[in-house]
Amino acid sequence: MKKNTSLGLLFILFLSFSGCITRNANDLFSSSDRFEDIRTYESDFSSRIEVLLGIAEEELRKNYEQKKFLMIREDKPRAVLHPRKDIFLRELILSAHQDNRLTDEQMSTHLKKCDHLYALWEKHWMSAEKKARQLGYTR
Repeated sequence: MKKNTSLGLLFILFLSFSGCITRNANDLFSSSDRFEDIRTYESDFSSRIEVLLGIAEEELRKNYEQKKFLMIREDKPRAVLHPRKDIFLRELILSAHQDNRLTDEQMSTHLKKCDHLYALWEKHWMSAEKKARQLGYTR
């Protein structure tokens, strides 16, 4: 009886692992995510910040597309509906510069990209507020 039960369990385990999920064999050994570039840069802190800036811009655009209607209609704080992404990155850049992980030129370049993130965020909110006024929502 025990032999039949253990064989049954092994058979169920085999079926669950082999047939339920189809995967590409290459994906098992070369999986990647958005943060893979960050892990590969051991000493180049500037490259890490470049990747973070790219991720922040992508997230800012995605969040705007997902929450555009809420930004127009809801009267909630900006930090709740569509938060800024540049604030944390500015702090990170300035602390890295103080720790001598970034040169003056790199800091300047990264801060300009943070300015771009802020301008994009502001553009999103200006657009939402304009649309809210057109539709008659009060702020």
